[in-house]
Amino acid sequence: MRWSPSAWRACAIRRVRDSRTTRRTADGRWYRVLRRRVAGGGTVTVITEITEQKQAERDLIEATRHTEEANKVITEKNRILEALNAEIRDKNQQLEEQAAQIAEWNARLETRVTEQVAQIGQMSKLTRFLSPKVSDLIMSGDADDPLKTRRREITVVFVDLRGFTGFTETAEPEEVMGVLREYHAELGRAIMAYDGTIEHFAGDGVMILFNDPVPVENHELQAIRMALMMCDSVAALARGWRKRGYALGFGVGIAGGYATIGTIGFEGRLDYGAIGTVTNLAARLCGEAKDNQINQILISPRIFSKVEAHIEAEPVGELSLKGFHRPVFAHNVLRLRGEGSG
Repeated sequence: MRWSPSAWRACAIRRVRDSRTTRRTADGRWYRVLRRRVAGGGTVTVITEITEQKQAERDLIEATRHTEEANKVITEKNRILEALNAEIRDKNQQLEEQAAQIAEWNARLETRVTEQVAQIGQMSKLTRFLSPKVSDLIMSGDADDPLKTRRREITVVFVDLRGFTGFTETAEPEEVMGVLREYHAELGRAIMAYDGTIEHFAGDGVMILFNDPVPVENHELQAIRMALMMCDSVAALARGWRKRGYALGFGVGIAGGYATIGTIGFEGRLDYGAIGTVTNLAARLCGEAKDNQINQILISPRIFSKVEAHIEAEPVGELSLKGFHRPVFAHNVLRLRGEGSG
């Protein structure tokens, strides 16, 4: 059975002995009971309703709980945001470092491209001395850098026309240029066929190298094959020249040995060249080839020792050559063994 508020208050006055007490009635109301003794043995009791205060306390507690929970959520979000900010800072630093690295790479690449373009320009000029096959190897990077100075064993072939100086003194310039065009065209076909490297043109004189910048197997024999092809071609030309009144012959000198090879000249005008005794020897042997003997190919002792088993040759004997203290024993190549002379 529920007590009424008035009954509860009456009971509280009789029973409460504590000086201060808080009570809740059945209807949910709260009261504070304050009891004080007074002089004479009496007691004063004050009952105050504090329901609203209690409700405010409960609301405050609930609000505090919600606030604490909200603070926890905010703290967690702040932690996440801080972690994200730290990650963003790290990413930004990485991006800055990568941007700096890319800028450095771009600068290096630009420098390298500039250098390579210049080198390709120089090499493209040098490839005019080479056969298409050798040129392709150099431009693709599969052959030695022709711009780099090096020492190598090579075979040198020097060729020129007999009687050309006298011919130029009597012939018209147009006739001379016509003869040279025909002559160079035939030489060029033979050089390209056997992968020779043109060291230089000097009118009717041409120097060809073998075994540089691309190594050539049996380069001594390869040079002789080319020379024989040239002899056949120029012999055919000479027959036509004679009909026009041009008395021109052809001579070849071949020598082998070591030379220093690389580019010669200055920036903007570089040529491919070989320096060494072997080049002089080939030129001197060519000069000893007799007039009007268009098939004479004089070779040095070193070359003869390398190709003796593959060629038929006749001894020419010892030759006193300008610039050489000792005589040089030379042979004249007639043909390859098992092949006609042409």
